[in-house]
Order: sequence, then C-alpha cells, then structure tokens
Amino acid sequence: MEMRQRGNPAGNTNLHVAANMRAARQAIGMDLRTFAEQVKEAGRAMSASALSKIENGDRRVDVDDLTVFAYVLRTTPAALITPPHKGPAPTGVPDGQHSEEELRMWVHGRVKLTTEDLVRYWKEEWFKATSYVKRFEDQLALYDKGQVGITPREVYEDRLRTQQDRLDIARSRIFELDPTATPYPD
Repeated sequence: MEMRQRGNPAGNTNLHVAANMRAARQAIGMDLRTFAEQVKEAGRAMSASALSKIENGDRRVDVDDLTVFAYVLRTTPAALITPPHKGPAPTGVPDGQHSEEELRMWVHGRVKLTTEDLVRYWKEEWFKATSYVKRFEDQLALYDKGQVGITPREVYEDRLRTQQDRLDIARSRIFELDPTATPYPD
C-alpha cells in the first residue's frame, strides 16, 4: 500500500521567508519574546519557540502568518519572500531562468514572468538608462566647457559608466528573451 504524504515539504520560498524574517527582526532590534507578543497582539498567537522554528526553517509559514509578520516587523510581505542575493529561485520558478532583478521585480509586482512582460520591463529599463546616459554626457560636456559644478566630475563619469553598463544589460536581456523584439533598442 502506498504511503500518502500530507502536504508538500517546505520549499525555497519558505527558506527565504525564514532568513528574511530573522534579518528584519534583528534589524529593528526585536527579540523573539517581543516578536511573539506583538504577533499575538496582531491576532496570531504564536510562541517565541514557534517563531524560532520558523526562522530556522523547521516550521512552515502560511500566508496569514506572512502578513502578520510583515506588519509586526515593519516591512512588506514581498520583502519577506524576496530571494536573497545569489539565493535559489522561489518555489515553483525554475532556477537559472530569470535574473535576480527579474525575480525581485516579480515578487514586488512590477513584472510578470512572461516573455512579453519581461521584454516590456527591459525596454523600460533601457529607455531609463538611455535618458541617464544623455543627462550625464550633457553634464560632462559642461565640465569640458569649464562650468564646474558642486559634484566632482569623477562622480558623473562613474554614473555614466554605470548607466552604459545598464544599457548593455537591458539590450542583452531583451535579445535573450526575444531576438525579434521590436522596436529593438540600439
């Protein structure tokens, strides 16, 4: 006779919540007892031990817990489920298919993980970077004419390089997603 499994095991998203929850709690200097008291005041009875198990990844979080935790920790549910830098993709999302930025924007509701919406997002990012490149080139041209501003020239040069790199990232990602995307940014 086949053994039935009750529910699914905790996935990557649960681990993200665990790590982010601990980091958020520690960032505001809250101990587990105080956290448990405030969670209870918010309508969700949970012991400090249970919260510790969640932070250690030994206990799952449901969506009601998530919203209470975000409220008590003065953050957002999205911030709690966002994958850490270089961390695995959220549960259900194939690893390596999307950039960290795309996953972060998805979790925060700025983009859907569809080719069409990702192309739209990267075109917007390309346009913003293009605007910044023009702005910083114009500012550097003023420096070339002897009109020195408050901000050192090197700062504008660094900002220009950053935005030129951003243009390359956006252009490359648009091409990866859809080589026939039009209009294709040059």
